[in-house]
Amino acid sequence: MRTGPIKYLLAAAFLCTGAVSCSIFKNPSRADSRTAPVHMKKSGKTDTGVPSPVPVKRTEKPASPVRQKTEGEILADSVVTFAKSYLGVKYRSGGTTRAGFDCSGLVYLSFSHFGVFVPRTSSSQYMASKRIDISEIRPGDLAFFNGRHIGNNVGHVAIITETDGKGKFKMIHATVQRGVMIDNFPEGSYYPPRLVGFGRVLPE
Repeated sequence: MRTGPIKYLLAAAFLCTGAVSCSIFKNPSRADSRTAPVHMKKSGKTDTGVPSPVPVKRTEKPASPVRQKTEGEILADSVVTFAKSYLGVKYRSGGTTRAGFDCSGLVYLSFSHFGVFVPRTSSSQYMASKRIDISEIRPGDLAFFNGRHIGNNVGHVAIITETDGKGKFKMIHATVQRGVMIDNFPEGSYYPPRLVGFGRVLPE
C-alpha cells in the first residue's frame, strides 16, 4: 500500500487542530488579572481618599433643679386660696364671716384660719407687718391704702394674689360697693394715688 500521502494528511490535520485549540483557550492568568475585583482594606477614608468625617457627640445640658417653695410661700398660697373662696361676698362694716366682710375682716379671717395672728383693723395690721418694697412683694403680702381721704392714715388693706415683679399686681379685698373682689393694680384711678405701702406678716 502507498502510505506516504496519508501520513502527510494526518500530520496536517493534527497541526490545524492544535492551532484552533490555542486560539480558543486563552491564558487564564491574564483573564483573572483583568476581571478580578480589587479589594481595599478599610481605613476610614472615602472612595476619593479623603478621611471620613468623625461624628460629633452632642452633650445634653443637665436640667436645672426646680426650686422648692419655702414654708412662707406655701402658707401664702393657702391664705390666697382661702380668701378667694369668699369672692362675691357682700361688704359689711366690722364683718368677719361669710355674712359679710370689711377689708381688714377678710384679712383677719384669711390669716387666722391658718394660725397666723394679725390685728383686727387695717391701721393695726400695717403697724404689725414688716415693711417691704414694691419690688419685693409676693402673693400673701399686704397692700395698704388711704381710706376715702388721701393722706398719711391707713384706711384700707388688700391681700396680694399675683405679681409680675415690676410693680404690677393683683389683690383681693372687700370693697364697699362690690364686696369681695380682685383688682389689678395700678389700673383705675382710685387706688394708685392712695397707696401707702406694703407689709409682710408671713415667715420668709
